[in-house]
Amino acid sequence: GCRVHGITLSVEQKALAETRVEKEGLGHLITFEVIDYRTFARKKENQGRFDRVISCEMIEAVGHEHLGEFFWAVEQVLKYDGVLVMEAITTPEARYETYLRTTDFINTIIFPGSLCPSLHALVDASYKWSTLTLEHIDNIGLHYAETLAEWRRRFNAKESVVRKLGFDDVFMRVWNYYLTYCEAGFRSQTENCLILVFSRPGNRALVPLTETRSVTQLKSLTKEEVNAWLEG
Repeated sequence: GCRVHGITLSVEQKALAETRVEKEGLGHLITFEVIDYRTFARKKENQGRFDRVISCEMIEAVGHEHLGEFFWAVEQVLKYDGVLVMEAITTPEARYETYLRTTDFINTIIFPGSLCPSLHALVDASYKWSTLTLEHIDNIGLHYAETLAEWRRRFNAKESVVRKLGFDDVFMRVWNYYLTYCEAGFRSQTENCLILVFSRPGNRALVPLTETRSVTQLKSLTKEEVNAWLEG
């Protein structure tokens, strides 16, 4: 199996992740570290160390002005034929410039200071700060809306458990509003949830992705079929 090294800025998240990994008996394959991604990328021992980098809804905490640094950091740690796969909550281009100058419920109450970049902002940063190129994209926003609806159903079904943890009516209302707010955003495609694949040009490691997602390989012709075609 593969070896995984995760980085985070949260001591609590690291502790929880390590507990879950040990429970599954995978401590020899999966490790975690509390460190800023930029500091991690500057360490000599991490240069060109990784075959893959997975970024799952982390880019929203980077900030528009630091998107380039993120792609620079990823390129430092990727092997030559490495691949970056990113899940990103994105803002449509049509309202991105306005979004940059305003505040909303998410970036003031739920995730203070967060920013959901546009796809163009991500691609622009990648080519200005690295040699990474966007190779594949999936928009799972409508699926994510269904996920949020299910999270809300489960949250309310466990209201008694939530209250026993010390959360009050205000929290219940805010969290329900948060889940509903996000669900509406993805259903209306006011926000998108994108799965993005970046790599360097000429990367043969992307061939399986191309073959399984884009190409249907026909069966080879038999010798008899070839002769019949030539004679016809």
